[in-house]
Formats: sequence, C-alpha cells, structure tokens
Amino acid sequence: MNLNFVFKSPDHIRYENGIHVSGPHGGAGRAIKVEPNINGGDGLTVTLYNMDGNHPVWQNNVQMAPKQMKIIEQTSDMIILRGYGNDMMGASFADYGLTVNYENGDIKNCILHMHDRGVDIEYLA
Repeated sequence: MNLNFVFKSPDHIRYENGIHVSGPHGGAGRAIKVEPNINGGDGLTVTLYNMDGNHPVWQNNVQMAPKQMKIIEQTSDMIILRGYGNDMMGASFADYGLTVNYENGDIKNCILHMHDRGVDIEYLA
C-alpha cells in the first residue's frame, strides 16, 4: 500500500469519545497528504489542508500543521499511523494518529485521531 499520497475528501464526520457529533456537512473539502518524513527522519509526515479556501489567520490552506508519524499496525486493508517526537514548541506529535482504510487497493477513507481530546474525524471518499 502506497504511503505517499494526497487523499481529497469532499466531507467529513466528527466523533467525540466514539459518539457522532457532527457531519457530514454537505461539503467541507479537505486533503490529507502523507509523504516521506519531510525532516529526513524515520517514518512519514501527515499534513491536512482545507480545500475550501485560506485560513483567516494564517492566510494559507493548512488545516493541521505537518506531524511526523510511524506505522504502528498494518493489515491488508488498513494502516494505522501514530505521531512520535515533538514539534519545535515542544508539543507532542503522539497526540495525533491517522488510520488509512483501503478497499480493493483504493483508499476508502482516512480517520484523523486526536488522542488527547478523544476526537476522531473521518474523511470520506
């Protein structure tokens, strides 16, 4: 399974502590980019983009800043990534994870995990 991709999602569903709390929204475009570690280290980098326009403060479309992650589990139809290390401000990447689900070799969905908040966001195909 290729872990160098951009998955474009037209919408998403938010779960808090396993309970569906919002979405789908009828159009909330996002893109999840998974690529080799941009800092040259082990693992991968995961970045999330807003496809609906620029962020009002940052003036770019980055929704979630790049997080370095490693594979912690892999099956024939799923890969689970978990953040490791810290950003330049000392915040832990381990608070984040990403599950990539495959169906017939294609990405079915991506689920962003914010472990420290009990939040999962399922990005739909």
